[in-house]
Amino acid sequence: MICISLPGLAFGQTHADSLTEQEVQKVAEDPTQFVSRIEVFNEYQHYANGTNLNITTLRSVIKIGRRFTTRIEIPFVYNSNTSTDYKQQGLSDISFRLLGFRIYQSKKDAVSLSLEGSLNTAQSPLLGSGKNVLVFMGTYTRVLKPKRTLIAGAFQQANSVSGDAGRTNISFSKVQAVLLNFWSKKIWTVLAPECFIDYVKGGVSMNLEGRITYAPVPKINVWLKGGLGLFGDFIARYQWTSELGGRVFF
Repeated sequence: MICISLPGLAFGQTHADSLTEQEVQKVAEDPTQFVSRIEVFNEYQHYANGTNLNITTLRSVIKIGRRFTTRIEIPFVYNSNTSTDYKQQGLSDISFRLLGFRIYQSKKDAVSLSLEGSLNTAQSPLLGSGKNVLVFMGTYTRVLKPKRTLIAGAFQQANSVSGDAGRTNISFSKVQAVLLNFWSKKIWTVLAPECFIDYVKGGVSMNLEGRITYAPVPKINVWLKGGLGLFGDFIARYQWTSELGGRVFF
């Protein structure tokens, strides 16, 4: 198992809600920006073979100086299958960012690179990949006029480097686009299609995800996410998913 992140609502816009370029950039959904925070979120994924994954994740992101960041994610998974009545739960693969580095930033554009990975820490083979994985990631972001919209692109290359010799090796690319739109200073939406290119079994798969985020106060966000699997048979291509989460900035 590899854990990879709609309602269309219209909100009134006022001059009091106009945002600066700095405010648009400093949101957690912008992959080029590094903001220290704690997040807790629960995602439910349904797959065509009857498997259901309920994944509760604790994530910590720490900014180091102006350009660097680290991250750790600790997921707990409940794996159930409606066709076999099989159920299992426990710790999954802990993932981390060794180091993220923003190599360029202007008023409208930003570029970042990071080296990430995950460890074979799952309590059961059905709760993780069985492999230790290294991931290279590059991201690009641009703020569009009238400073309410942000577009981003992210590329990930993941390869297993060790782990259970009996488990399938991991080698894939993930390409994701992000369209973020502010409806006010407190509400924004994200549309994020993601494409997986599998180099082990071959083939291309795609999910489409969307999120609405609400900020009741500047240092707290809550969000609701939904997603649909569009095509392909890669392990991260679900039939549908839903997620509820929150974050606190510090």
